[in-house]
Amino acid sequence: MRNLLLSISIVLCTSAGLYAQTFSDALRYSYLTPFGTARSVGAGGTLGSLGADFSSIYSNPAGLGWYRQSEFTLSPMFGVANIKSQLYNGDGNPPNKENDTRFNLANFGLVVAGRPRNPKWSTSNFALGFNRLADFNREYTYRGSSRGTILDRFVEQANSQGLVPGESEVAYNAEALIYDEQAGEYYSDFDGLPDAVVEREQTIVASGSVSELSLAFAGNYDEKVLWGLTIGIPFLNYSEQKTYRESDPGTGQDGNIPYFDGLQWQENLTTTGAGINAKLGIIVRPSQMVRVGFAIHTPTLFGLEDNYSTAMFYDYTYQGAALTGTDQSDNGLFNYRLHTPWRFLGGAGFIFGKIGFISGEIEYLNYSNAKFRYDDQYDQSEGAVNEDIKSYLSSAVNFRLGGEVALDVWRARAGVAILEAPLEGDQTIAKQFSAGFGGRFDGFYFDLAYRYSDSKESYIPYVTNAGPEQIVDLDFNYHRFVATLGFRF
Repeated sequence: MRNLLLSISIVLCTSAGLYAQTFSDALRYSYLTPFGTARSVGAGGTLGSLGADFSSIYSNPAGLGWYRQSEFTLSPMFGVANIKSQLYNGDGNPPNKENDTRFNLANFGLVVAGRPRNPKWSTSNFALGFNRLADFNREYTYRGSSRGTILDRFVEQANSQGLVPGESEVAYNAEALIYDEQAGEYYSDFDGLPDAVVEREQTIVASGSVSELSLAFAGNYDEKVLWGLTIGIPFLNYSEQKTYRESDPGTGQDGNIPYFDGLQWQENLTTTGAGINAKLGIIVRPSQMVRVGFAIHTPTLFGLEDNYSTAMFYDYTYQGAALTGTDQSDNGLFNYRLHTPWRFLGGAGFIFGKIGFISGEIEYLNYSNAKFRYDDQYDQSEGAVNEDIKSYLSSAVNFRLGGEVALDVWRARAGVAILEAPLEGDQTIAKQFSAGFGGRFDGFYFDLAYRYSDSKESYIPYVTNAGPEQIVDLDFNYHRFVATLGFRF
């Protein structure tokens, strides 16, 4: 998986200066990890076929048809991320360990229960709510010493493509690149020093989410068949700030690299937009004990805007004077559309009287069916990125299993999710473990849940053809706590 994620980093790095989208952007906005209520989180997210929980509005809206009373629910969430980063290149670079804490709102919603006049229809319910479907928040810093410099990238780019806005043009204007008129080539202070060692570090701060406002209708026919329809309006915001630094361990012209003292390269990206989708679900109850559910989620049709900018600060010493060159790009604005993949869900739940339940769910989607849509003048770029999506992304089958045990008014839950990798050729399996408990009382209830997940990635801060490549190994451990308070009326 690390090797494939290196490919993602390479494509992302080589495209960033052109304000272009990549298949990793399509993956980021299609890879959803909905939170829902604490009851759903504690049971592994498997309530789609059982229903009677507000998380059904996202997974299988037919489950809303089980409500006999109106209900309001609110679920705040607290998350802790433990992050270990290590610069792989160089000798003896120690890992850097950090943690990040966040408060968010997992969901809130209102279900209005109604009873139709037709005796065959037990319920006719309406629901309105909000769900957090993806969380992009994370922050980390890696540091260490190794050979090579980011200026190798800008020199290669300038000599092969000319000065590219947002990248080598900014480096040149900040005096980090020098033009040799006689040779007709660009070079840097590292010219002729391929083995020079520099100290480097980078801080990456990412934030944002995909949060969906949902409107749903559901009905219960003769306690045997339930149906539901949700119209979702997701709101997407993603922000990423990267601050990359290099410095010479020495000083001025007496350092490892004559003239060069240090540099700072900044990248800022903001993506915002909204979309629309629909979810259709059905639940069949062949017996009192068994419930079987199916749901289809249409692609989300996003309209998005990217705002991208870069800046460089270059410190050097010339004829004994300490000098600084600076430049900043204009904001690059680009509007485009993204169609995420279809999702298909199926599951079954088994209710054991008043003792509790066990439920399972299978989800299928094909990430390679995501597509970017640009204006006509960018047809060539649209075709290229969509071909990358088909080449690098694949289908995935996700399994979830969970259960609940009841003792009087108290409930205890546990669940596990097994998620296939969305990358072509990657056999890695990601796992999520969850647990929770709660209580049911007259007119209200509360639930608490915990979910653990981890991931391993590799990151490349910049790409060169000839210079030493920098590789950073990343380990993420996520601990999320969700509390739900609900009121029936």
